[in-house]
Amino acid sequence: MALNMHNEIISDHRERMLNLKKYYPFFKLIDISFSQYKEGKYEILDMGYILMAILRFFIEENNFKEKDVTYPEYLEFITKVVKGDFGLELTNEEYKGLADYIFDKVKNDGKPFEFTYFDPVDKKKRVSRQKIIESQITDSTVWYSISPEAVEFYLDTKEIKDESKISVQQLLLEKMIKTQNFKGGTEVIERINEEVNRLQLKKNEVLSTLSCDVFAGIEAYEEFVDTGMRWFADEEKLFKKNKELIEAALKKMESTGGAGEGYYNSISDIYNLENQLKVAMNKHGDLLRACTDMQKLTDDAVRRAKLGRLRSHMDFSTALNDMIKTDRAQLLEQFLRPLFKPNIKKRFPVNSIDNALLVKPAKYEKAERVSLDTPEDIIFEDELANLRIRDNYIFIMDNLVACLNKRKRISLKEFNEAMAKAYGDGILKNGDYYGFFVNLCHKNNYVIGGLKMESQDFIDEILKEHYEGKDEVSFEIDRQEELLHICEDTEITNLIFEIVKPQINSGI
Repeated sequence: MALNMHNEIISDHRERMLNLKKYYPFFKLIDISFSQYKEGKYEILDMGYILMAILRFFIEENNFKEKDVTYPEYLEFITKVVKGDFGLELTNEEYKGLADYIFDKVKNDGKPFEFTYFDPVDKKKRVSRQKIIESQITDSTVWYSISPEAVEFYLDTKEIKDESKISVQQLLLEKMIKTQNFKGGTEVIERINEEVNRLQLKKNEVLSTLSCDVFAGIEAYEEFVDTGMRWFADEEKLFKKNKELIEAALKKMESTGGAGEGYYNSISDIYNLENQLKVAMNKHGDLLRACTDMQKLTDDAVRRAKLGRLRSHMDFSTALNDMIKTDRAQLLEQFLRPLFKPNIKKRFPVNSIDNALLVKPAKYEKAERVSLDTPEDIIFEDELANLRIRDNYIFIMDNLVACLNKRKRISLKEFNEAMAKAYGDGILKNGDYYGFFVNLCHKNNYVIGGLKMESQDFIDEILKEHYEGKDEVSFEIDRQEELLHICEDTEITNLIFEIVKPQINSGI
């Protein structure tokens, strides 16, 4: 028994740690206190509440409205939260500064949150990375979206209010497909089928109530429509979207090829997930058709009830005598108008028969292509981003040092003009260009090269490796009040860089 317990601890540890990692960024961020920011001016703010509000905002925009978020939209939302929920009356500049501070923390300064854990199977430490907010640049505009891990974390805390359970599970299914957790996706579809079955039983209860008591049945029907039927269109849209994601994952897996048990297991999981989704879509379609029929039955029951009440209270002889006495024959229109409605008969179009006869079934199925080539090492997106940032930071620092060696003192405005002249205006639209200066401003003095170069933060680690063994260059950074207008909705504080120690030739 003790041996089985120990083996379970070892084999299950990695899966448990990967399940816990989605909570790590939240607890990392709630340790951030506003009491030391701006001399405690915003101490009333709570980072945990603000983070959950931001996650809900991004889920609404990305998943329900199906669009990414721009920074002005985020700024407008966070201003409403700070002003309405915490009662802080600030200037526009103060709101923007606070929103920038919060966004930098949530994005972790552009770096993924790193969750370190020990893997007892391989007997070494592993690092799992995840982001809360992801970004991409399209047409010189930065668009932001929530990561699948953040969606899963938010759904684990509580289901989204005023949304159908099927839609919520569909969002989680989308995350499972994108992260290639196909077995987990199958479990999500099982929960979707359970909810569809519950709605079927609820529909049957409404019909049973309607057959006994029309008024109670109408009330139950209206409640069912408000809590179940009104989400059918959105649910159908999400079903189709996830079906397309599964087909894309299957095509990608087949195009890359592979061999071994792992490859065939992945293909089998995808096929199983696709079949289960088709079953769920068929059940959902049956529910939709049943609800449509129920709507017709409800309308008929209401019409019969109204007609019964009309017959017991309507005296046509008295109505005719009243029209004769008042000499108002036009009142007959109210009785005769329903009798002259067109009788529309539905027929099966002949063209549909021709279309059915012209359909050509597939003659054969394509054979599965299996490649025996071993896959190359996988390079993750965040690793590619780190390599890009390293190359860009070294490139910018080389140019800055070259300018300082010539002029000894230069402003950021002059440096921008020189870089744009040398490399084109496109460099001023590069996010890494301004990320470099944001990281550089964490200190007032810098020593590049030589033996005194420090390694305190992110940018120091990048530059120290590149400038190791090179001549020492020391300079100071002075922040100015002037704001430089770069492009639309983009401003940056002007800086002054000045050599404080002349370059020393290590060969002398």
